Amino acid sequence: MRMISTKRCISQAQHAPITKEEPGEDDLSTMEVIRIPAPYQISRERQPQPDVRPFDVLIDIGSVALTGSDIHVYENSNKSMEGMTLGHDATGFVEKVGSCVKHLHVGDRVVVESALSCGICDYCKRGLYNICADLMYNGFLATHQTHPADLCHRLPDSTSLEEGTLTQTLAMGCQACFKAQVSPTSNILIIGSTPTAVAAALCARAIGARKVTIAGSMRSSLKMIDCDFGFKTIYFDSNALFGEVLEDVYSKFQEWPNCAINCAISPMTMNLAVMALQPCSACILTECESECASFNALDILMKNIRLIPSFRSANMYPTALQLIKSGRAPMQKFIARTFSWSMLEEAFKSAQHESNIGLRKIIVNNTEEINIGGLFKKKLKYHN
Repeated sequence: MRMISTKRCISQAQHAPITKEEPGEDDLSTMEVIRIPAPYQISRERQPQPDVRPFDVLIDIGSVALTGSDIHVYENSNKSMEGMTLGHDATGFVEKVGSCVKHLHVGDRVVVESALSCGICDYCKRGLYNICADLMYNGFLATHQTHPADLCHRLPDSTSLEEGTLTQTLAMGCQACFKAQVSPTSNILIIGSTPTAVAAALCARAIGARKVTIAGSMRSSLKMIDCDFGFKTIYFDSNALFGEVLEDVYSKFQEWPNCAINCAISPMTMNLAVMALQPCSACILTECESECASFNALDILMKNIRLIPSFRSANMYPTALQLIKSGRAPMQKFIARTFSWSMLEEAFKSAQHESNIGLRKIIVNNTEEINIGGLFKKKLKYHN
């Protein structure tokens, strides 16, 4: 349960107006924030660092993973949310702590849950802060940012800042598996060649699922999934016949799956899942490829299939971080390239390219780390 109204606490600081007198470059009380004023244009602005309230921490940003929403804003700009900074999957160092924060200390390496819930609605009080109606996002493509301390999780010493930025992806996969009640008797068909699909497969494998197969429509991504993560894959395209794909599914499991996790919801994938599943199975709905998806409702009724939505994630970061720490979720394999803070333009172009060809991520670093005996230590800042 959230302790405070993070939306009310953070939005004022996040959207505070920039002072008329421009801060100097060397003013330590200011920070640099990245904006997209027009499509394909990157602006660097100086503004005062937000105040650290009692339940907040000030984070010296270390690494940020560029996501699909960042690329969307880069390509289209976002006039309706000009005050929001970019970058929602981020890690960094705690630089200041609020007076009521007890579990974090200056210098701690943390990964953030960027979504800010109101903390006072019925959903938040039930621990379902991922579906808060007033949810908003803190952006971390800046040199500093404040954030509620209860949404900051300490990184294991063996996990780099770069790998830590992918915790949210793994958390979404973990939630899908928990909603599916994955067990050692589970035969899981995961649909979609996306990072979340692979994250769900990694979690299912860690739980001990009997068999896990990923079906998707991007050959390059499926090849990576097979080579880098060792999962069996099935390729299909929009013109594929259901009978042919179902034959491939059956051949992989030597029976029908008893669980499906759909990370690419569309008419094609919904009907594929419904037809492939055993009676009394569960189909977890995680990510959409289409806004609307028609499927055979009679099949769902007669086979008694449970359709269970899994939207974002709630309380899944500790599980995801444990999987990364144990080595059972090698999220660093998703990283295609890293760029320093001064190379943001190149980073966005590379992220745009990667989003079109596969599932690897681009990371922007504001801090360089060195690995000493398997433990990561801060080395230097790319930006003062």
